[in-house]
Amino acid sequence: MGDLKKIKKMVMVDICHTQSVNGYDPFEIEEEALGSLYQVDKDTYILAFDTMLKEKKVTTTIKISKNTISVVKIGEVHSRQTFSANEWYASQYFYGGASLVCRNFTKKMDYALTPEGGIIEILYELWSGDTHLGYFNLELFIR
Repeated sequence: MGDLKKIKKMVMVDICHTQSVNGYDPFEIEEEALGSLYQVDKDTYILAFDTMLKEKKVTTTIKISKNTISVVKIGEVHSRQTFSANEWYASQYFYGGASLVCRNFTKKMDYALTPEGGIIEILYELWSGDTHLGYFNLELFIR
């Protein structure tokens, strides 16, 4: 990562994550975080920011490339997800020495980024085996 060009020292990230998990009422998590935006090449960006979840820090790193978006979260639960429109990918979750592997199907993936900021939107379904776990929408507004 020594070749990364830091575009902007700090960016503000407005996060809106809507979850409609089967069997539960839908809920929305909205938060704001300071982060850093990096550009690897003309089609690839990396966004990193820290948030608090139940008074515990979660570090999120998002790699945005031409056809895929990868999200890695490090906290009490570590997770790694990859998204690409109309594609299936594994979602991995690690916690307390155990792990869980699910599948996600990306229904919609849009992003528009410039060195000044932009937007990322991912709408996906999460599955465990043949069990549909729910619908998720992640929107990030970077400014």
